[in-house]
Amino acid sequence: MLGDRSSRYENLFDADEAVTWQYFVPPDYSPEKPAGLLVYISPTRSGAMPKEWRSVMNEHNMIWVGADQSGNRTRVPRRVLLSLLSVELAKQDYEIDGARVYLSGFSGGGRVASMAVIDNADIFSGGLFFCGADLWHLEESPNAELMKRNRYVLITGTRDQALEPVKKTYRGYRRAGIDQTKLMIIRNMGHSMPRRSDFAKAIRFLEEAGGPVSVD
Repeated sequence: MLGDRSSRYENLFDADEAVTWQYFVPPDYSPEKPAGLLVYISPTRSGAMPKEWRSVMNEHNMIWVGADQSGNRTRVPRRVLLSLLSVELAKQDYEIDGARVYLSGFSGGGRVASMAVIDNADIFSGGLFFCGADLWHLEESPNAELMKRNRYVLITGTRDQALEPVKKTYRGYRRAGIDQTKLMIIRNMGHSMPRRSDFAKAIRFLEEAGGPVSVD
């Protein structure tokens, strides 16, 4: 899957370095029904999923995978490589629906995820960015056309310190013609992960996207 992209990420790992990942797999997962995949880039040392989101992941037959030791103190190229490796590893152990592979992240992890989906729009069919997003080089990227077939959700709050950068990124997506993009501004939410109900709304959009949408 990495193909000629691998040269970008040379020398990011030591030969004997151990890397760990956090998984959530729906209890009724079956290889006969390929699962969606949500790859997470954390701003902290843990890639674990909030426990209250389990029922949403169960409902959508979706696997979570997040690399540990991939927080904001980690170099961006390494964090991107870990997200790509997450897809490879999940596909080794589970049957994954390639049309339902999404990249997500919170805060600084959301910014990195929003960068990585631009360069890897052929791998990630959508993105879910919590309280952090960046336009990166979207307007100059040849992948902007490819991204138009994908789906993206940007979540922020009225009390979030990243509110304006997230709104700016959303506007940039729409200027680029990436119409299957949803902006969720949650009243009274600060710089934090959203509650279960808002997470569920975002996942439903990724899974059941239609045409252009308005701001929540």
